[in-house]
Amino acid sequence: MTEAPGAHSPAELVEDLFRREHAHLVSALVRVLGPSNIPLAEDVVHDALVSAMQAWRFGLPRDPKAWIIRAAHNRAIDIIRREQRHRSFLPELATTTALTDTIEAALAPAAEAAGELAMMFAVCDPKLSRETHVTLILRWLCGLSPREIGQAFLVDTQTIDRRLHRGRGHLRELGRLPDVDDLPDLDTRLGSVLRSLYLLFNEGYHGSNPQDPVRPFLCDDALRLTELLLDARATARPEVHALAALFSFGTARLSTRMDEHGVFVPLEDQDRSRWDRARIERGLIHLAHAATGDRMSRWHLEAGIACEHAIAPSVRETNWDRIIGFYQLLAEQSPNPIVALNRALAVAERDGLEEGRRELVALAAEPKLSRYPFYWAALADLERRAGRHTAAREQYEHAIALARSTAERAAFERRIESLRIS
Repeated sequence: MTEAPGAHSPAELVEDLFRREHAHLVSALVRVLGPSNIPLAEDVVHDALVSAMQAWRFGLPRDPKAWIIRAAHNRAIDIIRREQRHRSFLPELATTTALTDTIEAALAPAAEAAGELAMMFAVCDPKLSRETHVTLILRWLCGLSPREIGQAFLVDTQTIDRRLHRGRGHLRELGRLPDVDDLPDLDTRLGSVLRSLYLLFNEGYHGSNPQDPVRPFLCDDALRLTELLLDARATARPEVHALAALFSFGTARLSTRMDEHGVFVPLEDQDRSRWDRARIERGLIHLAHAATGDRMSRWHLEAGIACEHAIAPSVRETNWDRIIGFYQLLAEQSPNPIVALNRALAVAERDGLEEGRRELVALAAEPKLSRYPFYWAALADLERRAGRHTAAREQYEHAIALARSTAERAAFERRIESLRIS
C-alpha cells in the first residue's frame, strides 16, 4: 500500500474514485446481468466500494482503479453464483467459465464506452420524462446518490426514488441494453440524450443548489458523455459536435466564474488569461466538425454564441453583431424569454444602453422573467452604467430578493456597494 501524493482521507479518495468509476461498473454489469437486475448491479458496485473503504483504511493500493474493478468482478461472480437458481440471467452466464470470461470482458477498459453508450440510450427513452432522463443519467452515469440528485434539483429524496423506480421498471421491459446501431428510433432518442446532457451541464454550470451552485464535475461529465457519442458511428452527428463545442467553451471559463469568496463574477470582470486555452481549442475543433451537413440546430447557435465570447479579447472587442444574429435565429427556432433577455444585453453592447434597456423593459411582462433574478440584475446593470444609480439600486434589491443562492446574492450586493463608491 502507498499513500497518494496530496491525498485527503482514504474515504474521500475512495468516494471520488467510486463516482468516476460508477458509470463504467454499473453499465458493464447491467449489460452482463440484464436490465431486469439493475438493483443487483448497484449492490455489486456498492459492495465493491465498501470493500475498498475497509481495505484502504491504512493506505491506498498502487492502482486503486484496477483494485476496485477487481473487487466488483469478484463480487459479481459470487452473487451470480448464489442467485442463479432464483433469478433470470443472460444465457452467457450459464457455465462457470462463461461467467468469468463474460464478467472479465464487460469490465475491461475496451468495453467501457459501449456499455455507457448503451445505458445512456436506454434511460433516455422518449416515453420517460426529461426529469427522469436526467435523474437516471446522474445516478447511473455520473454516480450521484439519490440525496445528491435531490439537492441538485431541490426536490426530496422520495421524488428521486420514484423516478429511479420508473427507470428501473422501464429497463426491465428491455431484456437487454440496446445496441445503439440497431435502434429504430435512434434520432428521437438522440434528441432526448442531447437535451438531458444540456440540462446536466447547466446544473453544473449554474445550478439550483443554493449551497453549491457551480459544480465543475457535472460539466465535465456532460462533456465526457457527449464526446462518448462521437465515438460511435451512429451518433457522430454535426449537432453532437456542436453540443460538445458548447460544453468545451463553457468549461474553459469555469475557473473564473466564482472568486475566492464564492461570489459570482460577471463576464466583464473575469480574468480571461485564466480561461483554459486547450478547452477553447477543443471547442473550435468540435465547431469545425459541426459545420458539416445542412441543418443548423439549437446547439450550433448556442455554440456559436459561446465561441464568440471565448475567443474575444474583451467584452468591448466581442463581435456583438454575430452574437445578435445567432440570438435572432435561436429566438426564431426556439422562442424563449431567456434568449430574448440575452439578445437585449447584446443589443445594449452593440447599439447602446438605451436600446438594450428598451428591449429589456419590453420583456417585463414575461412571467418567467419576473421571477428570474438575472433579469432584474440585467436591468440594474444598464441603469448603473447609464448613471441612474437610484433606479439601479432598486433593481438590484429586486434581484437580491429573488436570488437562489448566497453566491448570487453576494454578487448583487457587491454591485450595490459599487454604487456607493462611484
